[in-house]
Amino acid sequence: MEKQAISWGLKPQFSWQRNKVGRDSAKIKNLTKAARITKNIFNAVSKKVKPGVRESEITREIDNIIKKKGLKPSFRTIVASGPNAAKPHAKVTERIIKHNDMVVIDFGVIYKSCHSDMTRTVIIGKIDAKMKKLYKIVETAQRMAIKKIRPGLKISDFVSDIYGYIRKAGMGKYILHGLGHGIRKKVHEAPRLTEKNRRRLRKGMVITIEPGLYIKQKGGVRIEDMVLVTEKGPKVLTR
Repeated sequence: MEKQAISWGLKPQFSWQRNKVGRDSAKIKNLTKAARITKNIFNAVSKKVKPGVRESEITREIDNIIKKKGLKPSFRTIVASGPNAAKPHAKVTERIIKHNDMVVIDFGVIYKSCHSDMTRTVIIGKIDAKMKKLYKIVETAQRMAIKKIRPGLKISDFVSDIYGYIRKAGMGKYILHGLGHGIRKKVHEAPRLTEKNRRRLRKGMVITIEPGLYIKQKGGVRIEDMVLVTEKGPKVLTR
């Protein structure tokens, strides 16, 4: 009787695990598709980011393409130029993009209930030495962070390592938000990538890596990609 009870208990558990793996595989496939759509939209729209064009025009272009594809945006599209880019969650304005501006573009789509989230900072013309340094530090920090991603990585230590690099470069005071977040059915999910989070990354998680630095009244830089955590290393979905 005891053997039958144990055997009876194992079968549903195995079935549940198999179904869970199948569901996770489908979600990852949909997240990958959402990421690819987002990347392609940016590639099309980025050509129109130039002096004389308003932030609102770029925003409408992005949102119209999303709508034409029969999709919805993951969140309110952000297009922030010049000093507006110093606000991580800037509201779109009628500001005209100028020569030597930095333009932060942050948006995503919802595809089969899965969200995407990607940010790029476009440089228009030439920027001054401090902003150039800001961009280089963010770019390097993001690459360092992605390279470190693996299952079992303790989040607090991981974030501290990346922020440590930024602080050593003398830019720590310009950090205004976490390094990233989980993304799947919601645009912001666990885990939050902060120095206080003692959880560990797990295989199959999809997270964003989005270091950003912001100088009030001057501008900001953020670069964000979606990354799948795998046993073989990080897989960037929005490269």
